[in-house]
Amino acid sequence: MKKWSILLLNSHFMKKFLKQIIVIALGTMLGAGISVGLVIGTFVVISKHAYQATVPSHLSPDTVLRLTLHGQLVDSVSAPLLPIFDKDKPHELDLIAIKKAICAAQKNEHIKGMYLDVEGLSGGWASLLELRDTLAAFKRTGKFIVAYGSTYTSKSYYLAALADEIVLHPSGNFMFTGLQLTTLFYKGLLDKLDISPQIFRVGRYKSAIEPFTRYAMSDASKDQYATLLHTIYSHLLQTISKARNITPAVLQQLASTLHVTQPEKAYQAHLFTKIGYASDAEQLVKSKLALPADSKVNYVDYHTYNAYCEKHMPTFPSPHKIAVLVATGAIMDEEVMGMKHISAGAFVKTLKELREDASIKAIVVRINSPGGSALASDTIWKEIMLTREHKPVVASMGDVAASGGYYIAAGSNYIFAQPTTITGSIGIFAMYFDAHALLKNKLGIVGDVVKTNPSADLFNPTRPFTTYEKQVIQQHIEAGYETFLDRVATGRQMKKEIIVALGEGRVWPGSLAKKHGLVDELGGLDKAIRKAASLADVKSYQVDYFPKHRTDLFRQLMRHWREESDFLDMNSRLFIPYYNMLTNLQAIASQQGTQAWWPYEVDIE
Repeated sequence: MKKWSILLLNSHFMKKFLKQIIVIALGTMLGAGISVGLVIGTFVVISKHAYQATVPSHLSPDTVLRLTLHGQLVDSVSAPLLPIFDKDKPHELDLIAIKKAICAAQKNEHIKGMYLDVEGLSGGWASLLELRDTLAAFKRTGKFIVAYGSTYTSKSYYLAALADEIVLHPSGNFMFTGLQLTTLFYKGLLDKLDISPQIFRVGRYKSAIEPFTRYAMSDASKDQYATLLHTIYSHLLQTISKARNITPAVLQQLASTLHVTQPEKAYQAHLFTKIGYASDAEQLVKSKLALPADSKVNYVDYHTYNAYCEKHMPTFPSPHKIAVLVATGAIMDEEVMGMKHISAGAFVKTLKELREDASIKAIVVRINSPGGSALASDTIWKEIMLTREHKPVVASMGDVAASGGYYIAAGSNYIFAQPTTITGSIGIFAMYFDAHALLKNKLGIVGDVVKTNPSADLFNPTRPFTTYEKQVIQQHIEAGYETFLDRVATGRQMKKEIIVALGEGRVWPGSLAKKHGLVDELGGLDKAIRKAASLADVKSYQVDYFPKHRTDLFRQLMRHWREESDFLDMNSRLFIPYYNMLTNLQAIASQQGTQAWWPYEVDIE
């Protein structure tokens, strides 16, 4: 009895002790959370006040808009956690915000010109064209543009070529060699690992699976990519030719002979107006402003200028709105942490809200997507079709709207693309990995199963598909392809036979997509907005963007960490294309079921 009393007493004290420990632990965690929250809140408040303090109360008569374009152009970015620390960091560049600043600056009499720092600029060719068109409109007002860089790529030079003055560092780099497209293949790696990809597809151009099944591009892939590459290259030559008054034939000769490999050679070829340092470029700005050489130029960056416009030049809201719904990234069935994507559920919810908002008269869906889940794509397509019964829906396709990206665009009343937009890829596939040889031969692991039916373990990676199972899955893929064709034919109001001829997974540049009827008109987001307003028959309207910018705490902290890391340095021209490629392939390989992806991640540089 005494023994049980002692045990009960010990148990009582133990429970009390554990309770105290739990209370202390919870209290510590709560306190830590509050402390972290207070610290972050303090930084946010301080940074906001500090950032607001940089917004001038007025602009001087000789102000210059300075665009430091170090990073990758995207259609939208999350609102920065700490704006004061976010400025001038080499990361994503909000194309919409940059265009907004340029358009406002061209109407502002105090802003006399623009200084372009284009080093480290990256982005798709359609985004670059959209930005270039905005710069050209700025220049047509009679205001000057001076561009400077120590290193120019084909993309950054494409943008800078329209400047009045183009300055290259005396020890800088610019090699005019033409464009190239490179992709990586992993068949040899899978062979070494004893992993067998099991592929099901429709369309001889549907090449998303090729990196896992081949050692090089198929003839069909080379054919479609040659067309895409030469279309973009022709556009590049024509654009530079017009801007620099050099014939395309001469430019082609310069590229083919590797004549332009040094700054002085580039200057002699009239590709640059001056070989000099950043200080020399600034002197050119001063001469444009007729300022003394020892004076100071009053620059304003696009962040600050947009904030200035919001503060000092308020616009009067219109009762009519055109909504721009930005759809960027892979199309997913569900929300995914850590990557830009289009979630079917979130997209449908937002689109339904826009449809039911009486103040919104038309919707522009801004698409930058290589595709993704066929199921999610079909869900979004249906919601767009429902929406167009109530108000006009216009698709504005950016750098890429292929496979699932084009699937959702096809539901719109009207489609815009740039000549360089990667378009089409009407086709689907499914890919599964048989890892039984890897497990057995490399790791000594063997799977066994008890099942009620022959194919109960159909998608078990420890065994290959049977011949009959392969036939069933292929039939499923072919049925999905027929659905894709039907959706495009219905949305585009074209005969299915025509869509079949344009399909088979083939990728088209926007200019040819327009010729074949997959696109209604060539142009950027601004033209799409005007068309949407016209279809809605509204003359006066304001543009509102969705989904609304929000601060993503985790993403911001991770991004700041990444930007300090040499491993993911956005200025690393060698690493980033392959990092993007591997990330996209990882997303493809991780998907199960029927997929509508464009062939694979490629970077045309």
